[in-house]
Amino acid sequence: MITGSAQRKLQPTFRSEPVYLVYAVILSGIILAIIQDYLFTVRHNTPFVFYESLLFKCVWVVFALAYICSYKSFYKIRKMSYQKLILLYGMLIISHICMTTFMVWVLSWIFKEQGYGLAKILTFTFSNDSTKILLIYFLSIIYVKKLYTPTMNREDAKEIRMTSKPQPKSLQINNGKLHFLVSFESIYYIKADSPYVVVQTEGDRYLHTSSLKKVAEELDTRFVKIHRSCIVNMKKVISYKSRLNGDYDVNLSGDVQVRLSRNYAKKFKAVIGDTLTV
Repeated sequence: MITGSAQRKLQPTFRSEPVYLVYAVILSGIILAIIQDYLFTVRHNTPFVFYESLLFKCVWVVFALAYICSYKSFYKIRKMSYQKLILLYGMLIISHICMTTFMVWVLSWIFKEQGYGLAKILTFTFSNDSTKILLIYFLSIIYVKKLYTPTMNREDAKEIRMTSKPQPKSLQINNGKLHFLVSFESIYYIKADSPYVVVQTEGDRYLHTSSLKKVAEELDTRFVKIHRSCIVNMKKVISYKSRLNGDYDVNLSGDVQVRLSRNYAKKFKAVIGDTLTV
């Protein structure tokens, strides 16, 4: 089991290469957008005001601020559910538009004799920049969720190995005054049976005064949740068969059968791979 200090080392580190890349992309976006403004004025035979064009490129500066403020939290995005990602996506877009509007409004009043109105700036941001804001944040979240992998130098990896504790090989079961130590290898499945948790082994059935959530935190990677009230030892699985309704029957060694819920089928199949016949 990895300790708290070691767990923090697993979080993304602030490296210079990604920062330079982000800044280069943002600078390129600003330059291209200014060139686009210039070409627009040439085509419509109107005066080009560099200051005004540059002022409304604050939308790109906010992308840089968002990256600097969030790079340490990328690992949290990878663990988020899709519902939370949608909520995060909406909050980022609204925050970005509001911050851009406020920055342009403040700078216009500082450097111009008469600044722009908030409503005018907000309307301009919506009409001209909303598409790029939506697209960039969408692609960024998809990248972090699916492809982003934090890097770690050799010193950090060595420290993690030194500070990591070996995982336990047994589960301590408490039932009143009775206490048992059951090896992970002998456990077939663990089910919630309020107010207890049932631990099934090859020849015994134990009642444990705990919750399924707490027990799951004590187990190692061989145990996978296949139902909201059941955890199975994947080393005991010999086959599984569809019920034709999205659920499955999972057969364990020792002629034991448990149900696999459709909500957990994807993770179960990912763990078991293609070694079993459906």
